[in-house]
Amino acid sequence: MLNFRAWERYPASDIPELNRFLDRNPDLSIQWVSAPFGRYRDAMIAEFVARTPLDIVQVPETELAGWADSNWLMPLDGLPGLDGILKAATPTAVAGTKALDGRTVALPFLSDAFGFAYDHEVLTKAGFGKPARNLDELRLQMQAIKKAGLEEYPLSLATKKQPGQFWSLWATLYASGGEFFDDANAPLFDRPGHPLEAILDWYVAAINDWKVTAPDDMQRDWGASRTGIRSGTVKFGYMAQYALAEFNVWPDSKAAGKIRMGLVPGLERNDVATVGYAHSVGLAATTKEKDAAWKTLRAYAGPDETGVFTIPRARLLSEGGRSPYPDLIADPAVGELVNRMNVGDTADFNRLSKLGRQRKGIKTTWYPEWEPFMMAQFQEALIKKTTVKAAIAASAAEARRLAKA
Repeated sequence: MLNFRAWERYPASDIPELNRFLDRNPDLSIQWVSAPFGRYRDAMIAEFVARTPLDIVQVPETELAGWADSNWLMPLDGLPGLDGILKAATPTAVAGTKALDGRTVALPFLSDAFGFAYDHEVLTKAGFGKPARNLDELRLQMQAIKKAGLEEYPLSLATKKQPGQFWSLWATLYASGGEFFDDANAPLFDRPGHPLEAILDWYVAAINDWKVTAPDDMQRDWGASRTGIRSGTVKFGYMAQYALAEFNVWPDSKAAGKIRMGLVPGLERNDVATVGYAHSVGLAATTKEKDAAWKTLRAYAGPDETGVFTIPRARLLSEGGRSPYPDLIADPAVGELVNRMNVGDTADFNRLSKLGRQRKGIKTTWYPEWEPFMMAQFQEALIKKTTVKAAIAASAAEARRLAKA
């Protein structure tokens, strides 16, 4: 019996496809246990520390460095088939499998870039033919939509204090040519002239002055914002590419056919970069079923026993993207799905894949501790309990303190 740990927002195809794999391999069995993504990190750390028998674990990108440094993940280098799997993946996805010392400790699992999702119908009614290219244009569009009575709070920034959130901020910072950290993971964002201050000032005004973002938006993670778009209660937000399948393809969507995805507006332009993510899945260091666990992990995240990427392909078709394997994206069935997701207009969607890059800073053991501190500081600034300058200074100081600890 292989003990498998996952977060609850797993692709819908995973369980049935794993069951088909088990049908072909009757000598194997899996006990699947999941937890909500927001509680997954703490639940897993508790199990690792308690030395709970574990075999296969999904690994959020922000946790891989720390879990590997704690020797909770088994190094995979040298295992049969690994090199071929990594060769088939994107550079971003491969980077998401590496520990701080360069060891491979997981396989690519989910990878995607964030874009700006917008209700084309609402935008058109407000008199705009295209989505905003920069934050000045975004302000004008959101204010016009509000003034026209089309939506009181048209823009969701989804800045809930929760692990792995604040995607809108990361995306906007990258679109503005900025970065939180340098290659050595030292803070850049408190330097004079860094774009983060201007972006946060814009956020503060969007919530408090222009009132185009709802006061309770800070209680939304991006998943809640995503659900809001699908239900028709949110019109504009920062979404991973795959979310377009939920909006325009899923039968329960109330926004079907209305949602498009554009490039992320930065301070000046929208074609510089955007944030992406690269989650992975690995073997627990304590597994006593290494061969069986590796065989199952390969089939789950890579090719099955016939050499075909069966489960990753099914996952891609189920999710509308999120694949770390470019060759699968060239599949005709995938092309048809992407076309449906984008209502025939795939230009910006395809560009996002090339613009996306993983967050810097996450390949440190201290990032998971710094992230909630940073989020709390920035939330205080958003509701004007502190200044943007003070929140930035405190967050940078905390990053430097943790790095030295």
